[in-house]
Amino acid sequence: MKALLTAPGFLSPYGSLGADVSSILAWVFTLLYMYGWYMGAKHRGQGHHIVSLFATGAMISYFTAYYLARSLGALALEGKEGFGGPDWIYLYVFSPLLTVHILVVGIGLVLAVYMVILGFRSSRRKADGRYLENETLRMGEKGFRAVLFGSALVFGLGAIIRRGSIARLLVYVVGFLMVAAVLFIERGVERWIPDAASRHRKIGKFTMSLYLLALLTSTSTYFMLYFIYPTRPR
Repeated sequence: MKALLTAPGFLSPYGSLGADVSSILAWVFTLLYMYGWYMGAKHRGQGHHIVSLFATGAMISYFTAYYLARSLGALALEGKEGFGGPDWIYLYVFSPLLTVHILVVGIGLVLAVYMVILGFRSSRRKADGRYLENETLRMGEKGFRAVLFGSALVFGLGAIIRRGSIARLLVYVVGFLMVAAVLFIERGVERWIPDAASRHRKIGKFTMSLYLLALLTSTSTYFMLYFIYPTRPR
């Protein structure tokens, strides 16, 4: 799998197949979410639900497979990876962009799952479609603990199975902390926006802005790596 992802790509003279496919899929997933968001704004709830669910499942599946194959987050933390430009560009432009991208993608993945679950919990299926319900929605203490400890178990097992460098361990720790942060923030949001429908719409707008930022940063780093400052020609 790793050999396939690092094979020569087709979009740029210096890119890998994995980088090219990831760049294309970043656009595909973002456009799918934008289309799903558009359908939600037009009150086409069932279509919004299906598109968002498909985009989330596909995005998480690909990201998980790609990360397991290449440990991308760990590579980003371990040092200069494939960047052939000046050191000052790497330190003050590329590295901050990459850091923002990793953080936004991580938060976006957690929020994607959260929004799907919130969509299920805050909507009802009716004869002519799916609709958000204007009702108070809170997570119970039992559910809160189950998700928190379940996430700790999943990330802990991942860290043990994929053990390696400190950077790789840090990726799993940060992943769990992101999930925990969303859970604790949700506690405050439940009090601030108790209405389920309003909460889903407002957090959905914030999540969509993160996806657009992730697309901007991923496209920027892709062009810097493979068009502007490549390491070497093939």
